[in-house]
Amino acid sequence: MITLTAKAQAATGKEQELEIVLRELVKATATEEGSVEYRLHKVVDTPGAFRFVEKFKDQDAFDFHSNSDHFKAAVDKLGKLTTGEGELEMLELIDSIPE
Repeated sequence: MITLTAKAQAATGKEQELEIVLRELVKATATEEGSVEYRLHKVVDTPGAFRFVEKFKDQDAFDFHSNSDHFKAAVDKLGKLTTGEGELEMLELIDSIPE
C-alpha cells in the first residue's frame, strides 16, 4: 500500500477555483482501479489550504495516477491557482486502530 499526503495553498482570490479543480481530480481518480482512498480536505485554520490523504494499492497504481491525463491536466492548472510549491509526503503506517 502506498499512502501519502499532498498539500496545496490557493493564491489569494483563487480559493473557489482551486477547490473546483481539486474536486474534479477526486472524481477522476475514483475511476482508477488501484486508487484505494483519495480524500480532499480543507485546512480549518488556514484559509485556502487544501490537503489530500491518498492511498494506492501499490507503486504501479500510484505511477498510473501520477501519469494519468486527468492528473497532468490538474497539475497544469495548479500553477495559476496556487502559491509556492505543492508538497508531497510519503507515509509509512506503523500502528493504527480500525476505521
